[in-house]
Amino acid sequence: MQSISTKIRWIVLILSINLITIIMVDIWLNSSQKLDAKVINTAGKQRMLSQRTVLELHRLLVDEDGAYERLQKAREEFDRNFKQLSTTALEYQRYKNDKIDATMMEVHAHWSRMGGLIDRYLQGDHNLYDLKTIYENGDQTLALMDKAVNQYEESMMDKRMLAHRIQIVLALISFGIILYMARTTLQIQRNFEKFLEHSKSISGEEILNHSGNELDIACSHIEYFLHNVEEALQSATDAVEKSEAATATLMSSTPEAQSLIEQSEDVMIQVSEELHQTSLRLKKLKNNLQKANKIRNS
Repeated sequence: MQSISTKIRWIVLILSINLITIIMVDIWLNSSQKLDAKVINTAGKQRMLSQRTVLELHRLLVDEDGAYERLQKAREEFDRNFKQLSTTALEYQRYKNDKIDATMMEVHAHWSRMGGLIDRYLQGDHNLYDLKTIYENGDQTLALMDKAVNQYEESMMDKRMLAHRIQIVLALISFGIILYMARTTLQIQRNFEKFLEHSKSISGEEILNHSGNELDIACSHIEYFLHNVEEALQSATDAVEKSEAATATLMSSTPEAQSLIEQSEDVMIQVSEELHQTSLRLKKLKNNLQKANKIRNS
């Protein structure tokens, strides 16, 4: 059977672990939101850049000023963002899974095919079939990036749902521990009430001139009882001393009286020893109560 102090220690330990875990999960969720936004923003840019590349190529065909520079800038930014999304760095690796990898491989295949056709088209090979293929690959790249963005969002939501489930489980455990703690507190209260009743029955006094909580009142009753016991022990010691004096007088009378006195003296020695042991135990109890009061008052 576990003591109350052991139960309290286990309650505090489990609650502390649960609260620390919940706080760590909250910190992880808050910090991951920044990276989530960064990943979604980067993937969303890829959709726009795939269409901007086709748009700037069309503007280049009608000789719009700056179209070539904007076309190359869009292609470079797409390549740079794609490398970030495909990197093995820890901040992006947490979102990697088979579905996203497969989608990004398809994006790379369409983008590479479209890039090769654009380069060939810019070198002077004005093939209408290639131009049509460029437009088609641009649309397919856009659709695949839409799919990739949705997959990134699903991956983020799955991790958040897992974190929320962990928090819910820990919260339920904490709630159960709180209920158990309330039950333990009620047990402590009942034990205090029993302790108070026992102390009153020991002291023989129902009401003493002492105020405070249950422990203070119980200690006052026990101190009252100890005071009475000390007085009884002192009276018994005085009686033993008087008996020894009377015994010394009687021992000088007759042999028969001397034999009876020696027998009674053995009994008195045994009683005196038991009284002494009882006195030591009561003093030890009193010292422990005084220490408990000092600890409680401090």
